[in-house]
This record gives sequence, structure tokens and C-alpha cells, in this order.
Amino acid sequence: LYLEPVKGMDSTLKDVLSPSMEFYHRYDFGTTTELRLKVISERKGKARRKERVRILARNNPPEITCECGKDAEWVCAICVEENMGEDCYFCNECAEEHECGEEMLLPVVNSPRMGVCGYEGSDKYED
Repeated sequence: LYLEPVKGMDSTLKDVLSPSMEFYHRYDFGTTTELRLKVISERKGKARRKERVRILARNNPPEITCECGKDAEWVCAICVEENMGEDCYFCNECAEEHECGEEMLLPVVNSPRMGVCGYEGSDKYED
């Protein structure tokens, strides 16, 4: 499951990944997020030079609930780290009462960076 780092930044994904391969990806080494990924399939084709990057797949959005049972809208940046992800998600009503304060709340988004380093999701791509 561990791959040796590829030598050089000019390597392409097709040279290092193949269908059914599982691998880890780490980014932002200040507050590292580690992902375990699996290549499901590949798509053959040629990108047009002027064409922007197109997202072909997304992970399913998380279904996260507040302790009260309602859908969570907020994650506390302090509690997510101190509590290892437990008791850190809040609905709008419970968020108003949370002891860490409004300034520590970040929106629940479809990203592994949720609750980390002030990440609030992307305006460019819908969750």
C-alpha cells in the first residue's frame, strides 16, 4: 500500500497508478491530511490544451449528525483536533450554544480538509 516517491515532478499519473491500486496521498505538511485512495478505473483520452481541469468523480458527501440528531452544519476546529473527531459537529441551534465560540466554527463540507486550517470548502466546485 506504500509507494516509493516518484523521482521528479514530471511524472504523469498513468506512469505510477493503475486500476485497483490503493495508495496514500499526504498534503499540506504543516497540518497534514492523509488520504487513502483507490484507483477505480481509468479514462483514455487527450485533453485539449485550452480545456480546464474537469472533475470526473467525487467522493460521496459525509452524513454527519449533531448530538441532538439533526444534520450537522458546523464543525469546531478546536474540538475536531482535541477530541479526535468526536463531539465536534453541530446543527445551527447547538452551534449557538457551543463553548468554543462562533469564530471556531467551520462549515461541514465534502472534503477531507473539513475542520482543518480554516478550510471552508470551494466556491469553484459544489459539494
